[in-house]
Amino acid sequence: MVDTTNSSDRDRERLLSSETLVRNILDTAMDGIISMDAQQNVILFNAAAEAIFGWRADQVLGRSIEMLIPNRFRPPHRALVEEFGRGVIPSRRMGAGQRTVLALRASGEEFPIEASISRTQAAGETVYTAILRDVTEAVLSRQQIEQQAQMLDQVSDSVNVLDLQERITFWNEAAHRLFGWSATEVLGKHSFDLLYHGDPEVLSLLQRETAAGRSWAGELTKANRSGETVIVEHRRTVLRDSNEVVTGYLCIDIDITDRKKRERVAHRSQRLESIGTLAGGIAHDLNNVLTPLLMGSKLLASGRALANPQGLFETMVASAGRGANLIKQLLAFAGGIQGERGPVRMDLLIAEACGLLEHTLPKSIQIQTTVDPRGPLVIGDATELSQVLMNLCINARDAMPNGGTLGIEATSIHLNGNASGMHPDAHPGLYVLVKVTDTGTGMSPDVLDRIFDPFFTTKELGKGTGLGLATSQGIVKSHGGFIIVYSESGNGSKFSIFLPATLVSAVAGEAPSGTTPESGHGRTVLIADDEAFVRQMVSVVLESVGYRVLTAQDGSAALALFRQHRDEISAVLLDIMMPGVTGLQTLDELRKIDPHVTVVACSGLSTTQREAEVFDHGAKAFLPKPYSDDQLLQTLDALLKRPAR
Repeated sequence: MVDTTNSSDRDRERLLSSETLVRNILDTAMDGIISMDAQQNVILFNAAAEAIFGWRADQVLGRSIEMLIPNRFRPPHRALVEEFGRGVIPSRRMGAGQRTVLALRASGEEFPIEASISRTQAAGETVYTAILRDVTEAVLSRQQIEQQAQMLDQVSDSVNVLDLQERITFWNEAAHRLFGWSATEVLGKHSFDLLYHGDPEVLSLLQRETAAGRSWAGELTKANRSGETVIVEHRRTVLRDSNEVVTGYLCIDIDITDRKKRERVAHRSQRLESIGTLAGGIAHDLNNVLTPLLMGSKLLASGRALANPQGLFETMVASAGRGANLIKQLLAFAGGIQGERGPVRMDLLIAEACGLLEHTLPKSIQIQTTVDPRGPLVIGDATELSQVLMNLCINARDAMPNGGTLGIEATSIHLNGNASGMHPDAHPGLYVLVKVTDTGTGMSPDVLDRIFDPFFTTKELGKGTGLGLATSQGIVKSHGGFIIVYSESGNGSKFSIFLPATLVSAVAGEAPSGTTPESGHGRTVLIADDEAFVRQMVSVVLESVGYRVLTAQDGSAALALFRQHRDEISAVLLDIMMPGVTGLQTLDELRKIDPHVTVVACSGLSTTQREAEVFDHGAKAFLPKPYSDDQLLQTLDALLKRPAR
């Protein structure tokens, strides 16, 4: 019989069955492998186990496994192995969860391990095999992370970590206190959906910067769990791994809500100081406005023949219009309430400021303006930006006691990547640059270093609080801009204000048609105003074009008349600032009686907040006082397109 088996096949069979192959596998394994008999004596100890424990195999073989276990853990280990040996479970993992399993090196050092233990039978004997690895580095890393998390929970500022999809992966206890959500509630949620309720322009800038791998810092408006506004100083740092790949973002929020409230109070105080400065010029011009009105009205009342009565009427109307514009400018500057930020045309803002300055500056100071009406817009608060401009112009006036030239210039400028070299707050991009220059006394280097310090002033006692420039800098910074000052003693000063520009277009309102209705078509209008002169004059105007008029001196009387004549009244002309039952309360009650009532709200204090408020309460139109007969009649005509009721 001939053996046809290939010799190489026979060699392979012998190799596979040899102890040499098994030993090679055991000794090249990266994990420690230890086998024990039923009495827990070591019968196998591979090379990786030697490296892990510091014992040679010949020092361990035949000895109890307990030599590799810290003394305090040996009794419970022995009991566990005995239970395991009874076959309750075929294998067991240790150290893979939160509980750390410790082993003992030859040096006496305790160290953490992860191990998988199995039980099998060999030649009728029970054999236990443990495959284990040293997890010292992993445990230390985990402990370090836990310690860092505990430390971050102790800091007073909100700290959270986001992944690349803006999902929250870490949330410290200070964030819980500030925003009201616990870590359990926010982990995995999208931060923008949960927290950000601010200016979309700022959020867009933040996302662009971080997407480009750059850190970002600035003010953000967020919301807490109750929906209340929280203003924070936000710092976002890009996190990278060892290969410099971006893995997420570390965000730190410092609550500055109270500080911003205090700043607004300081801004208002400083604004009132500026109004006091303007008061002398305003009073002078108001007296000039009132003089032709008083003289003209007395002439008309006297019944004397007048050579040019039409000219007298035109003079009186022009004076009244001038006075109305003057009050409007003063109210806009004195607003004191931070409005909603929106597109602002700096050319119009400068024109309004110059209108006020013409009544304030001495004749010895000339105003020169260079403004591009087609320049880009600024997203901001027009009242605050007007305050900055007025502060700088009043300072310029004080620097020119003997007269001179005040220059105001507005243009656009694009800053490149080297922008930070000119100012720490400068970033590349498009800006509106407003320059305010004077030919006055200038400033020394010592004064120049301190001009933005709160309460620092070079003026005489009682002539300034030293808040003007500090307030101006705060306002400009809150708009994402910065101020650069150049001045020399005896050579005047130049303030350069850089404000981030936007390409958003301003929406202009439609101009009135200019046509005055000739007839009220017998419609009835209810006039509710606590000023008798206003009720009388509006009644005369409306009756002169065919309206029927009912009048009420307060909200209660207006409601009583409306209930009595509801089917007759086509519109209600309602003063918002009445004593007793207020205009807004009256408006709410009118709409309860008739949800479709046509109400024209009027007020001598016109602000964007006031207009938004009356429309929210259901008014169909808003007329700021003083209004002309044309404005009144055009408004009513536009609203009352239906037949008389």
